[in-house]
Amino acid sequence: MGSKYDLAIITGGSSGIGNSIIESVSKLEPDASLFNLSRRIPASFSNDPKRVHLECDLADRAARSTVLDELVRRISESPQKGPILLVNNAGFGIYGDVVQHPPAEHLELLEVNVCALVELTLRLLPLLKERGGAVMNIASTSAFQPTPYLATYGASKAFVLNWTLALGEELKGSSVHAIAVCPGPTKTEFFQRAGFSKRVVPAGYSHQPEEVSRMALDALYRRQRFTVTGALNKAASLFSYLLPLALRTRVAGRVIRRFRPNPNN
Repeated sequence: MGSKYDLAIITGGSSGIGNSIIESVSKLEPDASLFNLSRRIPASFSNDPKRVHLECDLADRAARSTVLDELVRRISESPQKGPILLVNNAGFGIYGDVVQHPPAEHLELLEVNVCALVELTLRLLPLLKERGGAVMNIASTSAFQPTPYLATYGASKAFVLNWTLALGEELKGSSVHAIAVCPGPTKTEFFQRAGFSKRVVPAGYSHQPEEVSRMALDALYRRQRFTVTGALNKAASLFSYLLPLALRTRVAGRVIRRFRPNPNN
């Protein structure tokens, strides 16, 4: 794979999949400038002038708008005028009965997982169309069925998958490519932040962030429209998709319920 992008923008790159994508992109595109949008600065950004951290709480609409203005300004003033890669990676989950969490938590999740992704993509699309490039949106295998006890998270990822596929169809024939990436369980901070008591995921379905980023970028460079990471996750997603919707929901609920902190609830 040869050099393809002059600029890359990643959200949520301070850890996990986002951080691994940053490191993978820097190896594939050694001359590219990298921008990260998150609350924490990635450790590798402290002494590298080609790596720019823009601190932002992506759940805060006003802060998001201000940072996006700054990002567009910096990109427009950059001497690098070639293709741009946008990776909307930031996201989180909340675990438990829907009513267990206050409405504000569900709305915060939707701001990060959905609203920030849409806003950032639409703000940058004019530049991407002008220079060429790609939009990579990180969805999840949770997108393929309703997910009781992860209801808002799963629904947000279903939005990401469907919105990205629709966007990709609209962009056909243009200089911009869109891809949705659906990782299975990944060894990141997700489980702990979401409130799981423990991880009950067979080893074959779980991947390291570095594996996910490698598979995601490989699919991007091959111009796939979407990809599920890992053979077992692909098979499980296909099997789930073939089941009636009500049965898919019931099976997902039984699997996810195993994570409950109090099994008597």
